[in-house]
Amino acid sequence: DLEVRRERGEAARQERDRSVSWWYADEGRRFELQALLPAADGAVVAAALEREASRLPVLPTDATHPDPQEVRLADALVALCSARLGSDSDPDRATVVLHAPLEALGERPFLEEGRDREAPCGETLDGAVIPAETVRRLVCSGRVQVAVEDASGEVVSLGRTTRSPSASQVRLVRHRDRGCVFPGCGTNRYTQVHHVVWWRHGGKTDLENLALVCSLHHRLVHEHGWRLTRSGGRARWFRPDGERYRAGPGPPIAAV
Repeated sequence: DLEVRRERGEAARQERDRSVSWWYADEGRRFELQALLPAADGAVVAAALEREASRLPVLPTDATHPDPQEVRLADALVALCSARLGSDSDPDRATVVLHAPLEALGERPFLEEGRDREAPCGETLDGAVIPAETVRRLVCSGRVQVAVEDASGEVVSLGRTTRSPSASQVRLVRHRDRGCVFPGCGTNRYTQVHHVVWWRHGGKTDLENLALVCSLHHRLVHEHGWRLTRSGGRARWFRPDGERYRAGPGPPIAAV
């Protein structure tokens, strides 16, 4: 009886002590998350992240990371949360509001990490600092409303309302491309409609200038300096050095 009561007391303590907390570090540039859960609940979270990570495409840039699996688990967490926000029935409460100076959307070429510390950045309502390249990607698509401000702090535009394709255009692009147009990807999960010629470069919001990309490969264009073109209905991807990217052979097909 004493052993049973001890086990029940331990289980109750584990349930009582469960918690999740987060905070911003590195002057608002990094988001850190900590969770303390009972082992059974933690196993659910781990299984969900591992399952989602196995379904996400592999980025060429992941190969240089000391632990690519850790990167994929982080992407899986963001993907799951993004899907939940995207399906929320209350779009106002599920929208992330990002304030950005007008200069953050200017004609600035891609700079390598660590060399653009003085670049204008955006900021969320709770103080998170967002690099300019990420601001441009979020303006391009997603349930993030960017309030562009001039030097005096006055809001001069709301990026998402001026450049987002219509619902009918999105349906046509999804039907045409079927999935992410990155070579070897093709996933139709977490896809976004991207302007091939960027809006600020004069690109139009029409079908010929739109392409379906998943959220991970969308980052290659905005944060990693890759370039996407479309010619003759075919999408072509180029690395930051200008070399065209071609996917290797696909995985073998299992025998039936």
